[in-house]
Amino acid sequence: MSRRNLPETEEVKMNMTPMIDMTFLLVVFFMLTIDLTTKEFLPVSLPFATQGEENKDRDPDHKRFIINLEAGGVVEIRKQRYDLSKENPVEQDRAVQDLKRLLKNFVEERRAAGEEVYEPDGACKVPVLIHADRAAHWKYVQWIMQVAADPSIKIYRLQFSVKRPPNMKEADAPAGGA
Repeated sequence: MSRRNLPETEEVKMNMTPMIDMTFLLVVFFMLTIDLTTKEFLPVSLPFATQGEENKDRDPDHKRFIINLEAGGVVEIRKQRYDLSKENPVEQDRAVQDLKRLLKNFVEERRAAGEEVYEPDGACKVPVLIHADRAAHWKYVQWIMQVAADPSIKIYRLQFSVKRPPNMKEADAPAGGA
């Protein structure tokens, strides 16, 4: 048998640039999606509470409707801002109607995701978390509560973001926690 002299082939080189580009794109994508899910709470000065029960993982944030209320009466929901402090009744009514629409849409999203959102008596199981500044006027919290209790929505599971008073230690907390 004869041997053929084959020409030496060049060394195969792999272009790593597209792979590195894709890796960085994935890193950026995950950083943005994680950032969007954790930025739903506004930095507000929370009210103090000595009574209450801590909600430890019973209602994850993606399963409850979060309403931020600033001291001046501005409500922020899913990056949309509504000013309840406007003296103009038309502006106030528009803000309340938008809040109703957003609540109804959130309940429908949960129902479409396969969750059981209504009790047998027709009340909604979806919780609403009111994350309000301690300097916010009570009337704005009342408006939010009235909208949630509207007969077309029927949300009665309201939760409030609070913090323990600074002079109260863990051992001093009531049995339910705070």
